[in-house]
Amino acid sequence: MKKPATSENQFIFSIYAEDKKGLIGQILIYFNRASYDVQSLNVSRTDISDLVMVTLEAELPERVLIPFREKLKKIVEVYAVTVYPAGEGLKKTGFYRLRAAALNVQLWALMAKYGATLSSMGENSLVISKTGSDEDLAELYALLEGPHLLGFCKSGLIVEESLVPFEALPGHQDV
Repeated sequence: MKKPATSENQFIFSIYAEDKKGLIGQILIYFNRASYDVQSLNVSRTDISDLVMVTLEAELPERVLIPFREKLKKIVEVYAVTVYPAGEGLKKTGFYRLRAAALNVQLWALMAKYGATLSSMGENSLVISKTGSDEDLAELYALLEGPHLLGFCKSGLIVEESLVPFEALPGHQDV
């Protein structure tokens, strides 16, 4: 598994925007043109019709952070952009696919110790999931790595502090 980036230039962008075709492409063009690495991207519907929250984890120099955020705000569909430093408090969910033969007392004990749950069980494989930091997920991965581990992926993240009412977004008092 690729080691998580540990750079102080890691930031989380929380973008509230109107749900329009091509929105993600418009946002990613800014990152691609500047050759900024994007580690994770998540798009979630909100409780407001036609409003989505795009959460993006990227690496870029801190000195360009404010002007870059302002460029993103100029995209017509974007209502607000908030930036957070990436850190330990950010949670993701890891999914580990294992051979069904791996299900034994030791695996149950490992799952209990690391707070993982059995998500699904098939005839030949099972999936366990765990929520935690990149480091937590990598630690469990290292313990599961071997002939029984068939695959791994982790979800995009959502910054809990970014879950605000629409009225609280900068410059938007009413819908």
